[in-house]
Amino acid sequence: MMCVGEPVAVSICHCANCRKLSGAPFSAQALFSGGQVSVGRVGEAEKEGDDDDDEKKEPHLVGFESSSRVERFRCATCASPVYATLAKGKTAVVPLAILDAHPTLPRLQPSHHMYYASRVLDVTDDLPKFVSSSGKNAKAWVGDADGDAR
Repeated sequence: MMCVGEPVAVSICHCANCRKLSGAPFSAQALFSGGQVSVGRVGEAEKEGDDDDDEKKEPHLVGFESSSRVERFRCATCASPVYATLAKGKTAVVPLAILDAHPTLPRLQPSHHMYYASRVLDVTDDLPKFVSSSGKNAKAWVGDADGDAR
């Protein structure tokens, strides 16, 4: 996995799909423009002399549509989440947990919570919290006024 440049956003998502697919109360991810992310297999296949064996160089991923406009890709061997695409590949979503710390990567600090009204765990931080996504018309979460069942 290679990510180039700054992400468009870094978020914490509390939606039911992210919770179920990660097995965690929320997921943290960096959103990049689709062209900023490339996925390839690193290791033995990249050594000199293996150029003729394209099968070894291709990442072994399984893709599936988890919701409308979202396709997720997992490792075919261990089923770990690798990345997702939104809007037919225009945006690539990379779980922060799979990005290794590297001097050329920016510090990937989340800037907001999405789908906070769907949360299963309260988070006490100073980040903005939104009822659904954090797009242009996002509605801020304000507690019980949003129909919070707690």
